Amino acid sequence: MMLILASMTAGIPAVRAVAQDKQSQQDKVKACNDLADKKNLKGNDRRDFLSSCIHKATDTKPVSEMNQREKMDACKNLADKKNLKGEGRRSFIKDCMNKANP
Repeated sequence: MMLILASMTAGIPAVRAVAQDKQSQQDKVKACNDLADKKNLKGNDRRDFLSSCIHKATDTKPVSEMNQREKMDACKNLADKKNLKGEGRRSFIKDCMNKANP
């Protein structure tokens, strides 16, 4: 009985990791949909944007392998997710880029 209980609980962290990964994927899709809504994209333009956005959101390339444009896009996406505007957005992106380029 104890062995069965131990083997059942051993899988719980793996289940949680899968659930968290699924949730983060859902968050990425939602963020991309929100951006497409803000840009008022429709039809093929929306589909192409969502495909690109979701692909970029799931990209796990390390910062050290990113070019300047990719770093800027990542910082802008973070600013969008935080709904930053104006000077707060500019300041956030500047700080983000400074951290990405030590």
